[in-house]
Amino acid sequence: MSRTDSPLPPEANPALRRPSDPGPDGPVGFVLASLRMAWRWLRRMRTALYLLGALGLLTLLATVVPQFPNVPRTVAQWRSGEAGPGRFVSAIIDLLGGYDVYGSPAFLALLLLLFTSLTACLIPRYRAWWRVLRRTRPPRSRHLEAQEQVAVLDTAADPADVHAAARRVLAGRRWRLRAPDADPDLPDQVAAEKGHVVREGGSLVFHTSFYVLLIGIVLGQLLGYSGQVGVVEGKAFTDTASGYWTSTPGRWWTDADHRAFTLTLDEFHVDWYRDVRLGGQPRVFLSDVTVRTEDGEEIERTVGGNDPMVVEGMKIHQLDWGYAPRVVVHADGEVLYDGYLTMSAAEGGFYSGAVKVPGADPDVGFEVFFWPYAPEDDDGTPQLTGAPWADAPYMVLQEFRGDLRLDAAQNVNTLDKTGLAEGDVLALRPGSLAVLPDGVTVAFPELRRWVGFQVSSRPTAPLLLTGAFLILAGLIPALYASRRRLWVGAAVDPASGRTRVTVAGRAFQRPQAFEAEHRRIVASLAAALAELPPSSPPPADLRPGDAPTEVVPR
Repeated sequence: MSRTDSPLPPEANPALRRPSDPGPDGPVGFVLASLRMAWRWLRRMRTALYLLGALGLLTLLATVVPQFPNVPRTVAQWRSGEAGPGRFVSAIIDLLGGYDVYGSPAFLALLLLLFTSLTACLIPRYRAWWRVLRRTRPPRSRHLEAQEQVAVLDTAADPADVHAAARRVLAGRRWRLRAPDADPDLPDQVAAEKGHVVREGGSLVFHTSFYVLLIGIVLGQLLGYSGQVGVVEGKAFTDTASGYWTSTPGRWWTDADHRAFTLTLDEFHVDWYRDVRLGGQPRVFLSDVTVRTEDGEEIERTVGGNDPMVVEGMKIHQLDWGYAPRVVVHADGEVLYDGYLTMSAAEGGFYSGAVKVPGADPDVGFEVFFWPYAPEDDDGTPQLTGAPWADAPYMVLQEFRGDLRLDAAQNVNTLDKTGLAEGDVLALRPGSLAVLPDGVTVAFPELRRWVGFQVSSRPTAPLLLTGAFLILAGLIPALYASRRRLWVGAAVDPASGRTRVTVAGRAFQRPQAFEAEHRRIVASLAAALAELPPSSPPPADLRPGDAPTEVVPR
């Protein structure tokens, strides 16, 4: 009988699918239908992947285009056309919210839709999984011979005893068994299932991990902070908004969130493997620091490359280091410049920097080149090596005169030589000085080192770690667990009077592995049936103690 021939009316037949209520007509009905379609679209996992891809594209845009909350000066230059792709392209970027991607309406809308989609996808799956977990009722099969793996056993035991033995064997192998029930419409058999709860649970955990990671990333962008600063030996810096060279604050990070501690670099320890074959690789890279908190507490600690320091929730990493030669410029008995140059190594092993002296008339600028190890040969000529150890420091300064244009934004370590006149070249060793023709003196009194520190606050790091753990915890069962079902049916054969046992199974994943597992289950069941008492005296051609035999394996 087909569904259309059902004698029951549609409202009394649960097998018939009832049409949904179309709702009201007119504009209200159109709006409600559109909302239902949108909700069905959001509930698909494919939709969540599309939204995640769109957010990834916006994030990529934020890495290419300068963001106003982080570098407002650069964004101002792009908008004015002084830098970047030009004013026309910049206007398009501005119109699309590209200078503040994470605060743009498009990004926030996509983020809200993604959270809604993930929630709508995961909650029904969790409810279905929980129902499966609570109700141990694998379905029965009406066609055992049609399954993928089928084996038939022959025994003299009673069918009820066979079913009880099958339940013991499968329970010992941790199969989920259907609870015994008396239903005349269902075949008398043992139904079991394995792998579905673990596999589906792993898949849910895996998808939930992305939900957790997404929350951690978003909150990290809002609440986190990262700042970089260089500190010369013997000097200090204070954790304030203006105390860093560069910083990346979260959108909800304010100046009041800084801890206002002071870090002093007491001494920097560095040494190298002085073997040419090792290329001067450092073997010691440590910073002795003293941190004074706002409450007056002093903490002395040695910070290493892989050994950061945590102060009031702010993690301090040691990132970089370089040499900091001190340069002093005098003119007419007045100190025009006195500072340490935080110089980083350039290709070739030397260090470069700049000195800018606006107090002279005209302005004086120096391009500075520094070699840590430049020993003199027999005739006193410095040998410019690329070795990093400061056994024979040597500094060369190229003089420039003119307007340094310090009213414009410049890099402190480079000299804008536009419109400047080139002057003398000075060569200095530590403790020496040089005099320019107009009486300006340049001294190199001492050499120190500087260390670059990164100070960061990552309050969502535990959340991200939890998400990463959930990925692994969900991926392993989702990949290696397999869902399979097994049925054991026993019935008396009218022709022989013996019990015919059918062991049938089906694998939804990894069928090759299930084929071997099915053979092992059949062997275990055959051994269990051999120990059962016969339901009636055995035929004359079957001696007592004979084991049941496997009749049809396929």
